[in-house]
Amino acid sequence: MKYNLLFFLLILLSKYSFSQILPSYHAVHHKPGIINDNLILHLDASDPNSLDPNDLSVWNDLSSSNNDLSQFSGSVVYSDNWGGSLVFDNDLYKRDSDLNNMSSTNITISMWIKTTDQNCLLAALSRSKGSTGYYYEFILHIPSDENGEFRFWDFKTKNSNPKYGFHTNGSKNNLSKTIVNDDTWKFITFTKNNLTGKYYVNSSLDETATAHTNVNYGHDNFLIGKDWRDGGSAFNGSIGAVYLYTKTLSLEEITQNYNATKSRYEN
Repeated sequence: MKYNLLFFLLILLSKYSFSQILPSYHAVHHKPGIINDNLILHLDASDPNSLDPNDLSVWNDLSSSNNDLSQFSGSVVYSDNWGGSLVFDNDLYKRDSDLNNMSSTNITISMWIKTTDQNCLLAALSRSKGSTGYYYEFILHIPSDENGEFRFWDFKTKNSNPKYGFHTNGSKNNLSKTIVNDDTWKFITFTKNNLTGKYYVNSSLDETATAHTNVNYGHDNFLIGKDWRDGGSAFNGSIGAVYLYTKTLSLEEITQNYNATKSRYEN
């Protein structure tokens, strides 16, 4: 009887100890993935479900929105360095049709980039070509009139007053503080919440900007790598991944995305 009681106590103690250890183990070893809520575009050069290294004609969207992009011009090169990336040199990926599930109010756009370029377009929306005019567009770029920082710029119509949402107009606030063209991998992010814009580099808030007006974006002609409409501003460098959300991610969520993906970009 005494031994049975001792055996029962040992089992009880072992179960209690295991239940205390298990949450601690998971807390240390469980690594959250990227945020998927309101993710409408997810391109990842390291994932063969997104990009076939032997066929670069299509960059497939890993989100549930099916917003695949096609190689429109150039001869982009695949590199298996850093787990997989695309090396751009006057190349363009483009989606002609509307982005599925695109929202015009709050957005977040993030990219893993590595470049020394001084004047280039990273991504843009609603850059259609035609005689009907250009409306409700945005551009994420490294502008030639700065020192390697990145900027988000958007535009309503030529007859609007004001025409521009996030724009310079002599203000240095609508620009990241951190230089991102130093030939090291950077996780760059811009978030828009109506008139408030925020720039992030890696997992840090870099700058806050205020728009002159709210721009409700179009849905077509999403571009990566080059200004298809006006020509020029081609991106030269590497892109590892692209994320577009129809929500304003918080610093905690951006940090989660950064931590979930940074290991392959660390030198």
